[in-house]
Amino acid sequence: MSDRTYTRLTRLALFAVVDLAVILVGLALPGFAAWAFVALASLAIYIGIGPYQADLALNASLDDVERRRWRIALYLAPWSMALYWHRYVRR
Repeated sequence: MSDRTYTRLTRLALFAVVDLAVILVGLALPGFAAWAFVALASLAIYIGIGPYQADLALNASLDDVERRRWRIALYLAPWSMALYWHRYVRR
């Protein structure tokens, strides 16, 4: 993995964790502001799914079943990018 790719995936994993915290804070806000805040934060995190999907496709340590599970996890809980980074990308 190149240094550029590693840096990008690390930045996206950090963004995923920060985004989760922002969403939790947004849920504490009253009324419509909370839903708007959560929607904007959730949309921003989906930008990072593409590079992680590419890394999943090239990860030789995963079999097809594990790849399928990680793909599902990334779409249903995009914050799992941080867990994937911790498990497979971290040096």
